[in-house]
Amino acid sequence: MVCNCCSCQFRHVSTALSTAGLLTVTDATNIGNFDKFALVLTINPDSIITGAPVDYTVTINGTAVPILDRWGYPITTDRLRTRKCYIGRYIESDTPHITLLNALSNEAAAGIATAKADGGE
Repeated sequence: MVCNCCSCQFRHVSTALSTAGLLTVTDATNIGNFDKFALVLTINPDSIITGAPVDYTVTINGTAVPILDRWGYPITTDRLRTRKCYIGRYIESDTPHITLLNALSNEAAAGIATAKADGGE
Protein backbone atom coordinates (compact mmCIF):
# COMPACT_ATOMS: atom_id res chain seq x y z
CA MET A 1 0.00 0.00 0.00
CA VAL A 2 1.61 3.24 -1.12
CA CYS A 3 0.48 6.50 0.40
CA ASN A 4 1.81 10.03 0.19
CA CYS A 5 0.44 11.33 3.46
CA CYS A 6 0.95 14.94 2.50
CA SER A 7 -1.83 14.81 -0.08
CA CYS A 8 -3.43 11.37 0.20
CA GLN A 9 -7.22 11.23 -0.09
CA PHE A 10 -7.18 8.68 2.75
CA ARG A 11 -5.31 11.00 5.12
CA HIS A 12 -6.95 11.55 8.51
CA VAL A 13 -5.42 14.15 10.82
CA SER A 14 -6.14 14.16 14.55
CA THR A 15 -8.11 17.17 15.74
CA ALA A 16 -8.75 16.11 19.36
CA LEU A 17 -7.65 13.48 21.88
CA SER A 18 -9.45 12.62 25.11
CA THR A 19 -7.82 11.36 28.27
CA ALA A 20 -9.45 7.98 27.51
CA GLY A 21 -7.48 7.75 24.24
CA LEU A 22 -10.37 8.64 21.90
CA LEU A 23 -9.09 10.39 18.78
CA THR A 24 -11.19 12.70 16.67
CA VAL A 25 -9.91 12.89 13.10
CA THR A 26 -10.73 14.79 9.92
CA ASP A 27 -13.01 13.17 7.32
CA ALA A 28 -14.21 10.41 9.65
CA THR A 29 -17.52 9.70 7.91
CA ASN A 30 -18.39 7.55 4.92
CA ILE A 31 -15.38 5.28 5.43
CA GLY A 32 -16.05 1.88 3.93
CA ASN A 33 -14.85 -1.64 4.61
CA PHE A 34 -11.17 -2.11 3.70
CA ASP A 35 -10.75 1.59 2.88
CA LYS A 36 -7.17 2.80 3.25
CA PHE A 37 -6.56 4.84 6.37
CA ALA A 38 -3.54 7.13 6.76
CA LEU A 39 -3.39 8.51 10.30
CA VAL A 40 -1.34 11.57 11.23
CA LEU A 41 -1.24 12.65 14.88
CA THR A 42 -0.95 16.37 15.47
CA ILE A 43 -1.53 16.19 19.22
CA ASN A 44 1.18 14.94 21.55
CA PRO A 45 -0.52 12.26 23.69
CA ASP A 46 1.89 12.96 26.57
CA SER A 47 0.33 16.41 26.97
CA ILE A 48 -3.18 14.91 27.38
CA ILE A 49 -2.65 11.51 29.01
CA THR A 50 -0.58 12.00 32.13
CA GLY A 51 -1.01 8.55 33.68
CA ALA A 52 -0.45 5.09 32.26
CA PRO A 53 -0.84 4.71 28.48
CA VAL A 54 -4.34 3.80 27.27
CA ASP A 55 -5.58 2.06 24.14
CA TYR A 56 -6.30 4.34 21.20
CA THR A 57 -9.77 4.45 19.72
CA VAL A 58 -10.97 6.63 16.87
CA THR A 59 -14.46 7.74 15.90
CA ILE A 60 -15.31 6.34 12.46
CA ASN A 61 -18.78 6.79 10.96
CA GLY A 62 -20.03 7.86 14.40
CA THR A 63 -18.66 4.81 16.29
CA ALA A 64 -15.54 4.53 18.45
CA VAL A 65 -13.36 1.74 17.04
CA PRO A 66 -10.01 0.46 18.36
CA ILE A 67 -6.70 0.99 16.58
CA LEU A 68 -4.81 -2.31 16.30
CA ASP A 69 -1.47 -3.48 14.96
CA ARG A 70 -1.24 -6.08 12.17
CA TRP A 71 -1.41 -8.91 14.74
CA GLY A 72 -4.61 -7.61 16.33
CA TYR A 73 -3.10 -6.11 19.48
CA PRO A 74 -4.27 -2.66 20.64
CA ILE A 75 -2.05 0.34 19.99
CA THR A 76 -1.58 2.39 23.15
CA THR A 77 -0.90 6.09 23.49
CA ASP A 78 2.82 5.54 24.11
CA ARG A 79 3.34 3.79 20.74
CA LEU A 80 2.56 6.50 18.14
CA ARG A 81 4.51 9.69 17.45
CA THR A 82 3.21 13.01 16.23
CA ARG A 83 3.68 14.06 12.59
CA LYS A 84 4.43 10.49 11.42
CA CYS A 85 2.09 8.92 8.92
CA TYR A 86 0.67 5.55 10.00
CA ILE A 87 -0.78 3.48 7.17
CA GLY A 88 -3.56 0.95 7.52
CA ARG A 89 -7.13 0.05 6.70
CA TYR A 90 -10.56 0.35 8.26
CA ILE A 91 -12.06 -3.13 8.71
CA GLU A 92 -15.79 -3.65 9.19
CA SER A 93 -16.26 -6.97 10.95
CA ASP A 94 -18.02 -8.27 14.05
CA THR A 95 -15.67 -5.85 15.83
CA PRO A 96 -14.86 -2.93 13.49
CA HIS A 97 -11.34 -1.56 13.86
CA ILE A 98 -8.43 0.25 12.23
CA THR A 99 -5.42 -1.94 11.49
CA LEU A 100 -2.14 -0.03 11.22
CA LEU A 101 0.60 -1.80 9.29
CA ASN A 102 3.57 0.33 10.36
CA ALA A 103 2.97 0.50 14.13
CA LEU A 104 3.72 -2.02 16.88
CA SER A 105 1.72 -2.69 20.00
CA ASN A 106 3.47 -3.18 23.34
CA GLU A 107 2.74 -6.92 23.06
CA ALA A 108 4.32 -7.22 19.61
CA ALA A 109 7.35 -5.17 20.65
CA ALA A 110 7.83 -7.38 23.73
CA GLY A 111 7.55 -10.52 21.56
CA ILE A 112 10.20 -9.23 19.17
CA ALA A 113 12.51 -8.33 22.06
CA THR A 114 12.05 -11.81 23.56
CA ALA A 115 12.74 -13.51 20.25
CA LYS A 116 15.94 -11.48 19.80
CA ALA A 117 17.05 -12.28 23.35
CA ASP A 118 16.50 -15.98 22.65
CA GLY A 119 18.78 -15.77 19.59
CA GLY A 120 16.12 -15.17 16.92
CA GLU A 121 16.47 -12.69 14.11
